[in-house]
Amino acid sequence: MEGLSAPNDTASSQGGIFLALEEVLVLGALAALVALGLASEAPIFEPLYQSRLTFMTVVALCGYFAWEIYRHSTRRFFRFLRDWIPVVGLLGVYESLKHMHANRITVWLGIEPMDPLMIRLDEALFGKVLPLWIDHWDAEWFIGLMWFFYIEVYYLGPALILLYLYASAKRMAGFMRLRRGMVFGFLGGYVLYLLIPVAGPLYYMGEQFTHPIGTQPIIERHVFDLLRYNWDAFPSLHTAIPWLLTILAWRYLPRWARYTCVIASGGVTLSTVALRYHYGIDLVAAVLWTGAVYLIVIWMEKRNWNPGIALRFPWQRESHIQS
Repeated sequence: MEGLSAPNDTASSQGGIFLALEEVLVLGALAALVALGLASEAPIFEPLYQSRLTFMTVVALCGYFAWEIYRHSTRRFFRFLRDWIPVVGLLGVYESLKHMHANRITVWLGIEPMDPLMIRLDEALFGKVLPLWIDHWDAEWFIGLMWFFYIEVYYLGPALILLYLYASAKRMAGFMRLRRGMVFGFLGGYVLYLLIPVAGPLYYMGEQFTHPIGTQPIIERHVFDLLRYNWDAFPSLHTAIPWLLTILAWRYLPRWARYTCVIASGGVTLSTVALRYHYGIDLVAAVLWTGAVYLIVIWMEKRNWNPGIALRFPWQRESHIQS
């Protein structure tokens, strides 16, 4: 297999299970989620229908598995679970941590929202807050298109590109690369949300927009009924994740898929500004975060550095760290 090897190949050949670094990180985040849930007496996971990334991924996986059954190819079922549980686990843990606990953690840390700083940075870079430049882009068809990119494309996109690579054995290395990148991108982004709380222009300076876009009821439900985290604008993961997956998968994609990913990523990025969720500096930070995660993943690949924990059965040697 090119690039990353299957996460359990080394240990399984000796009768154990190898947990790659990204799987260890997901388990660590899960432990934190359980601890926070017990401490706050809240449910461990939020309802699946409120976790859009997780829900869309599960729906896509169900469709893929139905297709596998149709092709009478269920022999890969257990390997399928082994490869995809970290993905679903990542998304479920990330969304539950963000929606149910991030507000509490940010308040506990005592970090004040940094919107005034972001406004000053936008004014220095763009002359004024970036979404204000397109305040007049309020045509109904355009706003509808932006919501399509912001919700359907963003929340379903990761599952589709991962499934595309997974369906081809020749592209399995690409699947493993994207899986690792997603873990680093989402969990690292969550930490940045906590340390640099930013509400975004719609919530902090919404009265300065002179052209209403007719989505306020949707936004209010998104914030208050679905327990949205209040300060998740910096960096814009809506921008970072699609571009990260695009550049990580680039070498494994045919030309038509590359064009599709670029259009999808560009549309999602534009939607973050058109719908007034993000400052321009949030997008700049997203580009820097994308580059940082990409370089880390590629650096690990080039050095064939695949750290993790090899778990063995009691009658075998004790678990150890493998690098």
